[in-house]
Amino acid sequence: FLMVDLAGNIFSFDTRLLRSLKDLITRPGSYTLEYINGHRMRYVPPLRLYVFISFLFFLLLATFVNRNVIISEDIKSSINSNLKKGLKENEISADIENLNIEGDTDLFNVTEFLDILQSVINDPSRYMNSFLTFVSWTLFLLMPLYAFILWLFFRKSQPYYYCHLIFAVNQHAFLFLLVGVVLGFNLLFPNRSFQPENYALWLIPVYMFIGKKQLYHKGWIATFFRMLAIFFLYLILFMVVISLLFALWFDLKFL
Repeated sequence: FLMVDLAGNIFSFDTRLLRSLKDLITRPGSYTLEYINGHRMRYVPPLRLYVFISFLFFLLLATFVNRNVIISEDIKSSINSNLKKGLKENEISADIENLNIEGDTDLFNVTEFLDILQSVINDPSRYMNSFLTFVSWTLFLLMPLYAFILWLFFRKSQPYYYCHLIFAVNQHAFLFLLVGVVLGFNLLFPNRSFQPENYALWLIPVYMFIGKKQLYHKGWIATFFRMLAIFFLYLILFMVVISLLFALWFDLKFL
């Protein structure tokens, strides 16, 4: 009985997953509408789908980065020797002190800074994986803010914040899915002079526009200009948060 129940749950999950992926790709706005209107049993919960897709995406991204971010031993030796030479001649100390605008002598410790920099150069994959982990959490935490921006521009069409949050989760899930497919092709077929799958990334703004048009039922022009405003606001927010993230990442010594 337990085996039959387990098999039924697995089959049900597979069926819901395939249906969710199909509607996520082909009916972005309508998919969100159906979910918030109560048709939930047929779909995987949006947050669970996002976690599943983002996990695969960052796994592919980490593999892609580790394969392509390679520093040869000669380059490592050259960089390390130049750092040591610059430190002896006080060139690096002077450059770092110039960054200390407020005159706080504890802001940078030159020796500690060079130790961290050399460790990054000697093992870039480890620190890139750490940074990607920070980025994944940052994007997850940014989604409620993106949903709030959507609510500001489309609150008359959909007054409840929950609707915009589900839509934001679905849009990020599609973004990871599409970029993950492109990364997968690059990993399976490397060293090509022509990579036509990269053109698929142009589908992202088209997908975003269609999704907003289906969900909010605004006119074409109104949807387009609101989408542009949302994009620039979210881009500014993203850059600010990523900058703060990098500062935190540096403060934690790239751990």
